[in-house]
Amino acid sequence: MREVPEPELTCWEPPTYTVDANGKVVGGAPGPIHNWGRWGDSDQRGTANLLTAERAVEAAALVRTGKHFALGLPIGGLAAPSHRGEPLHLFQIATGDAILTGAGTDGADDYLVMALQGTTQLDGLGHVGRGNLMYNGFWSGLVTAGTGARRLGVHHLATGLVGRGVVLDVARAQGVPWLEPGFPITAALLDGTAEAQGVQVRPGDILFVRTGTVTHWYERFGSRTAPFQRLGDETARRDLLDGPEAGLAWDTVAWLHDHDVAVLGVDNLAVECRPAQPGHTWIDFHVAALRDLGLPLAEVLDLDGLATDCAQDGVWEGQCAVSVLPVVGAVGSPINPLFLK
Repeated sequence: MREVPEPELTCWEPPTYTVDANGKVVGGAPGPIHNWGRWGDSDQRGTANLLTAERAVEAAALVRTGKHFALGLPIGGLAAPSHRGEPLHLFQIATGDAILTGAGTDGADDYLVMALQGTTQLDGLGHVGRGNLMYNGFWSGLVTAGTGARRLGVHHLATGLVGRGVVLDVARAQGVPWLEPGFPITAALLDGTAEAQGVQVRPGDILFVRTGTVTHWYERFGSRTAPFQRLGDETARRDLLDGPEAGLAWDTVAWLHDHDVAVLGVDNLAVECRPAQPGHTWIDFHVAALRDLGLPLAEVLDLDGLATDCAQDGVWEGQCAVSVLPVVGAVGSPINPLFLK
């Protein structure tokens, strides 16, 4: 009988820490800039707690023209690119061909199968951890394939994220249609852009930062009438997904905390710049934002139409509403934020 080789094994050491009955790692500590315990030891909403009813009322007063902008990219067909390898599938049943059966009633329905973070989406607080720790000290082991997120599920944000929205168009402030891939947006650049636009970032704001990345995608891979039609070219797709990308620099973590930003959205794939700055690895920003600050991150936003309108009328603020799907135990959700002026 032919010998069958034994499968290789990976050494494993049991953890030395203890998880308490509330799902917290005993003795776990965040990074130096953090919000752990700020809204209570059991909090699972993070900076979304800053979106109070009072701030929602104040934001409503900013709506003067009724102009509104949807910030989500199209879903369906060759839609937005994504790190998630499986493309979305749209299944239609009971469509108009029922007319041919003579049943007398026409109807249609759809099923959608996709990664929840496969298009314009929100990273929930259970999305990224480090050192066995997630936001507020919860154990990373509470998120499993079998149970989903037993703590920090995105459904805790599904009551709605409503408040003052602010746009910082860094690309336009730099005089370019898009920032070069790999360009780091520093805290000083955020301040400079706000000053140039005549707008202030206040506590509890939903902040959108435009790099022009989506503009660049349309230029390279298709058009707004046929988005990303050339992403069938695998080389181009990998270059887009794995190559350099303009995004936020490391020093903006402290800036976001100092300004008490409630939700951060960027028109790129991963919010932070790629490659990482010296002394950091890619995903460090995600760890600091999601795990330490409890700051939800919105990615792959289409800010072009909104930013163009803001540049025309000089108004860079408005009311913003981000609706999160109440998928219990999920760590992210598709979103289509609405910005009203």
